[in-house]
Amino acid sequence: MTSQALPEPHKYPVNHIWHADWSISATARWVAKARRVTGGWQIYAIEPVGMLNQFLGTLADHGHKNTLWLGLDMPVGFADYWHDGANIQNFKSILKNGLTGSLEYLSTVCERPDQITYHRPFYPRSSGPKGSVKRDHLVTALGLSRFDDLHRRCERATNDRAAACPSFWTLGANQVGKGMLHGLEHLIIPGAHLGFNIWPFDGDLATCCQHPGVTLMETYPGEVYGWLGISELTKSNQKSRAKAVEFLIDFAARNAVEITPAVMADCKSGFGPDQGKDDAFDALVGVLGLIQIADGKRPEYLPDEPTIREREGWIMGLDPADIKTPKP
Repeated sequence: MTSQALPEPHKYPVNHIWHADWSISATARWVAKARRVTGGWQIYAIEPVGMLNQFLGTLADHGHKNTLWLGLDMPVGFADYWHDGANIQNFKSILKNGLTGSLEYLSTVCERPDQITYHRPFYPRSSGPKGSVKRDHLVTALGLSRFDDLHRRCERATNDRAAACPSFWTLGANQVGKGMLHGLEHLIIPGAHLGFNIWPFDGDLATCCQHPGVTLMETYPGEVYGWLGISELTKSNQKSRAKAVEFLIDFAARNAVEITPAVMADCKSGFGPDQGKDDAFDALVGVLGLIQIADGKRPEYLPDEPTIREREGWIMGLDPADIKTPKP
């Protein structure tokens, strides 16, 4: 672990913290909402994100007079090598210009290996016939040596978890890349145009909190599990979630976080058996993790490196000392 000093309690003048589990599927987009109250925090809603334009408008309305953090379980940033290959200076140029010019087809996921380029790096669109889609197709087309080279630094394995799925590889249950593209088009770029801060590209947390407004930031609930002490969890299983929630309710009480009765009832059931309820669970985990940072109990751990702050981004609260060195 690094020796980075913890911020002072309430150093960040944030009074609303939301966390959204993001997906291409509307049923899997859930948001947990907390607000600062006398003596601590109150989690008052865990609900579907709903209509995207309305969600953006609600964020903007809150940001007029309040400081609001929105944590997003999705990649926010591209690997350093990709910027060079695509001839894109930094991530903020994408936020400013959107998916135009050479990036017009960035969000069009490739169906065949011969379609993969730095301006169209997401692959594959579907699994295809058995054996027809291979990870090496993506690695070779981008001129890399191995699949692990696709990762941003913050996506590598740590001492507590396996490596995250790299965004460009879109096969598998998590569909990280497709969720990233959806969030980039429908939330990150429009939010930047509305004046939202995009952490860390607009500065560290202290900088983003200098004035009222909205700050969007990348999170990873799988990382937060360790902060909160969650173990032996099968997230897709309602009974397992319900057991973990019992621990989270106790954790919240010990950390001055009130959960309103309506939210508590849903929490205690493990969020029910319906599709997408594991995403509601992760929204709760995410908002509790961000409250830890707002209360000075965990640093943001943002490396002071141009590659991270201008191109790749970072996962909020990830200690760089915990990242494993890739094997040669």
